[in-house]
Amino acid sequence: MATAQGQFRSRVATAGTWLDAQVASERSRQVGRRRLVRIGAILGIALLAVSTIGYKPLFRKNFAEVVPGKLYRSAQPDDRLGRWIEEHNIRSVLNLRGGKPSYDWYAQEVRIVRDHATDYYEIPMSAQIRPRRRELLQIIDLLGRARYPMLIHCKSGADRTGLGVALYHMIVQKEPPQTALAGFSLSHAHIPLFGPEKLQQPIREYADWLDAQGSIHTPERFRDWVEKHYVEDPQ
Repeated sequence: MATAQGQFRSRVATAGTWLDAQVASERSRQVGRRRLVRIGAILGIALLAVSTIGYKPLFRKNFAEVVPGKLYRSAQPDDRLGRWIEEHNIRSVLNLRGGKPSYDWYAQEVRIVRDHATDYYEIPMSAQIRPRRRELLQIIDLLGRARYPMLIHCKSGADRTGLGVALYHMIVQKEPPQTALAGFSLSHAHIPLFGPEKLQQPIREYADWLDAQGSIHTPERFRDWVEKHYVEDPQ
């Protein structure tokens, strides 16, 4: 009798173990399916982000019309520069990365600009450090007197070009700094981390100063702030 009861308990235990294993297996499959769904969603978002951020930089030299008939932006131009000048009647090119005649890309750019009788300006800046007062004042003054339409570019067309575009909005279009910050665009691959975020600092600090003063933005007030209040390196 004891043996029969023992066998019965063994069969019950075996059945319970099998059911537990089946439940655990199904849960494992469900977890696996949910993990795959999450991975698929993450990959989809990543692909969308890459396509959004990378399309202009990778396939169009980051070229875009900022203000129709007035302002354009790009990465370092290649031989398409001549076509851009002709198609958009560009009168001025502002190079924010500088260069040397010994660099092929620089020599090509200067040659194309000269051949099209387009005004050419250079204000070399870093994409990794806080802008200098002199650089900001040079850009401000240039934007106020240059011929338009204008093309602004740096190496990648993301960070220094973003600053140039933001300053254009503030100086030429008289937009407030909070709105002008849209010149730093993720779609043009501006990622404000590890250095490039410093290019936004003058505009953000000026906006804070305006709030503290209870003032509104004007191009003249911004230039005066840069000249008298802007600190190149606050540390």
